Amino acid sequence: MFTTSKNASSAPEVLSQARFFSHRLEDFLAPFLVQLDRLLDHRLVLTFQALCQALVRHRSRSSGLLLSELGGVLLSPHKAPAGTKRLSNLLRSQNWSSEVIADYLGHQARQYVERLLAAERELPLLLWDESVQEKTERLKSQGLCAVRSVKAKRALRIKPGYCSPMRRCTRIGTPGGWSLPTPAAGRSSRPSASTRQRWAWRAAGSGAGTIE
Repeated sequence: MFTTSKNASSAPEVLSQARFFSHRLEDFLAPFLVQLDRLLDHRLVLTFQALCQALVRHRSRSSGLLLSELGGVLLSPHKAPAGTKRLSNLLRSQNWSSEVIADYLGHQARQYVERLLAAERELPLLLWDESVQEKTERLKSQGLCAVRSVKAKRALRIKPGYCSPMRRCTRIGTPGGWSLPTPAAGRSSRPSASTRQRWAWRAAGSGAGTIE
């Protein structure tokens, strides 16, 4: 009885928070959606907006980018094939590419830096955050190279009370790629999204390196 009453009383608050963050996401995407509407059919633009909402709602690290999973979040679980088809139509469109998003984020970052310089109160900073994306389950995907596995290194740490391995390798390689996000920020202002570059290299005879 108490649990039911508590859940019923918290439901309006949860719904209010969901609407608040949904409106914040719409305000964040609005300038880019206007630009995207010049390139794509309006239905694909609505699908892009719904895709961003689905990514925020799903928040799954292992299956967050599977089209079948996102299709179910986009519409509903029993309409997952229809949602997957909508996402496929958006991604296969020849009228846009990832460069459109990268150019928009770069333009936004430049405007952010110009505003900081015009105010003459903050020093613009470019945050260097080099990281590695591990793709341990993928062996034949394009654009992968050998990276040092941080997950494997954590798994091989000696735990108190457990038998330690007699011999272990301190450097474990796994398929993956390098990532370099560079957000712009001020000393007291919130960061602005900027470009994010990904690249991978291959040894001679194992394939050419790629840069995104």
